[in-house]
Amino acid sequence: MGAIGPYHYKVWVIGEVLDRYESCKNGARKPNSKLFVKPPEMEGKLHRNAYFEDIVIYAVDIENLISRLESPLDEIIRKRYFEGDVRTFMEDFGISSRREARRLVVRAVNKFFHELEKYRRRSRVKRIA
Repeated sequence: MGAIGPYHYKVWVIGEVLDRYESCKNGARKPNSKLFVKPPEMEGKLHRNAYFEDIVIYAVDIENLISRLESPLDEIIRKRYFEGDVRTFMEDFGISSRREARRLVVRAVNKFFHELEKYRRRSRVKRIA
């Protein structure tokens, strides 16, 4: 398995966070429970060439982070358009330019990942203090 680029890493992290969030939302855990997001292990070893720090985040805070995004970026994250073909996003939002649609998807991923990172840094400071 080779190295992954920054965009695909962000997509992977966001996908993991949303998977855990949806399992909490669907009754697997209490809505205000903590989500522990860790990289999957392959034969006892972590993926090569990828840095991953465990994230502990409350499910309700994920909703708040998504709601901070402007439209349509919030919908891109909520409906996971970043994981599928950009044409689906184009059809659903009536966008004729593939380039414009791709730009919006990348922007949503970058902004939401940035919000997750800010949250992680803030919560880390609280735990240390």
